[in-house]
Amino acid sequence: MERAGNSGGFGGVRQLVLPIGAAVFVVVALGAVVAAAQRTGNGDAPPTPGPMTLPRTVGYATLTVVRTEPGRLVVSGGGVAELPVGAGTRAWRLEPADADAVETGAAMAIIGVPNEVRNAAIRAIVVGEAGSAGPAGPFGGHEALGEPTALPLITGTVTGVENGRATVRTAAGEVSVWLGPGAPVFRVRETGVEALQPGDRVGVLLDRDGRPDPGRGLLVMRGE
Repeated sequence: MERAGNSGGFGGVRQLVLPIGAAVFVVVALGAVVAAAQRTGNGDAPPTPGPMTLPRTVGYATLTVVRTEPGRLVVSGGGVAELPVGAGTRAWRLEPADADAVETGAAMAIIGVPNEVRNAAIRAIVVGEAGSAGPAGPFGGHEALGEPTALPLITGTVTGVENGRATVRTAAGEVSVWLGPGAPVFRVRETGVEALQPGDRVGVLLDRDGRPDPGRGLLVMRGE
């Protein structure tokens, strides 16, 4: 997984995420995916599976904080040099956590990179506050990772945790998530823009004209 050349405490986390992606196992029970074999003139045969369908995501840009100034963030990357911010600008920070962060009632997003064999490499498990509508406000949880191909593959609410297995209620049904040792879990906490530091990586949603819209908030992650 390639990252922008930033400096900061996230370097150690980056070294963990790649080798431990296999530590997370996700089983999805989708009634629409499993269909009974249809009887034809040539005998019983299962239907041909359709193409893998990826979730739709909102457009976003990933930027790096150069410095903070009153009323604005000076940034690099993404084709812009600054973002206007104020005391009312909301920000959510992704922080490395462990499996204990996965609690009943918490919002969860499984972030992964799909591949050509209809599978995905898990990049992050993002856990939001209990009772929140999503793991990170209007964000899917992947916008600050710095990896354009990463997507929120599964999102929902944790309904139970037992013996390393989390049950997640999604719009399509229940999902079981097994959290192995070293799983790439990140907890989301809301913070203020004044807490942003040089080197932080921020995700910002785009408006209808494709321009960064910090008024909808920022998703923040410690850069490398």
